[in-house]
Amino acid sequence: MPFCPQCRYEYHEGVQRCPDCDVALVDELPLWGQHAPSQALVTVYVAKDMTEASVIKSFLEEFQIEALIAYDLGSAYPVGPIDVRVAEEHADEARELIAEFLQAPPEDLDL
Repeated sequence: MPFCPQCRYEYHEGVQRCPDCDVALVDELPLWGQHAPSQALVTVYVAKDMTEASVIKSFLEEFQIEALIAYDLGSAYPVGPIDVRVAEEHADEARELIAEFLQAPPEDLDL
């Protein structure tokens, strides 16, 4: 069964992309922390669900800010709150971008 490397949800055979995260699925999930970043991560946004977290993550990555999604591993599928984290050195810029993004009128958003 394929898995989403981002939200870690398991899909049926034949599914190739995660419909929530829009990333290619993998055959096996890496262990948490196996690919730990070399820099300290800080939470820049707390999302209400995986969809919102994925939108914020994708938005930051459009500005070349690598973002990770973190949540409590107590359930098979994450339910809020879900943290969006970035390297500490990009935290201020990420927070500013997110604030601008959330204040933009809907017609100005290119989703």
